[in-house]
Formats: sequence, structure tokens, C-alpha cells
Amino acid sequence: NSGLCTLAFTIHLSLQGEEGLTRLARLNHARASALADRLAALPGVELVTPAFFNEFTIRLPGPAASLVETLAGRGVIAGVPASRLMPHEAQAQNLLIVAATECVSDDDADALVAALGESLS
Repeated sequence: NSGLCTLAFTIHLSLQGEEGLTRLARLNHARASALADRLAALPGVELVTPAFFNEFTIRLPGPAASLVETLAGRGVIAGVPASRLMPHEAQAQNLLIVAATECVSDDDADALVAALGESLS
């Protein structure tokens, strides 16, 4: 339920304090930027979002929804196909929304980059 999530997040932020929140924001942005750079370096992948905090969109050479399903079958959570949010927009079919936070480890990022690279080749 959204109320419980809001309460938990509010408590988490309160415990972080200003310095902790700043450190957390920098960490989130650094992880997202590094992942975006790695994904954009894959053949056929284009970074669509020029400026972002910890969520960005990439364009894939094919439909994102089927790729997300394929990677989920391999135990890799790739992101959210933009077509789920905009089902009637043809240009959204090849867009994938990816997020990286402090909870995304280097191993998680490595797994996503490797699985996406393998799936696109």
C-alpha cells in the first residue's frame, strides 16, 4: 500500500539527515550515470534521456517488452518498457526505462549489461 511505502521512505529519509541524503543522492546519480554510459556503449542502444537523476530511457533496436521478458527469464530485471506506460504510442515500443539506485550493486549492473549485450547480438 502506498501509505506504508510513504511512511517507510519518510522514516528512512529522516534517519539519513541532510548529509546522508546528499551522500545518497550523489551515489544514486553516480550509479545511474555509470550504468547509462555502459548500456549506451552497447551496439544498437541509444541513450534517449540527456539529463537525469537515477532513471533514464534507452532506445533498443527492437521491442523492449519482449526483451524485458527474455531477461526476466534469465533472472535479470532490465527495467520497464515504455509501452506499458504509453501503450498506444508506437514510438514507445523500443524504449526501456531503467533505474539505478544505491540498491543496485556492481554485480547487478554487470549482469544487466552482459545479458542485454548477449540478447542484442
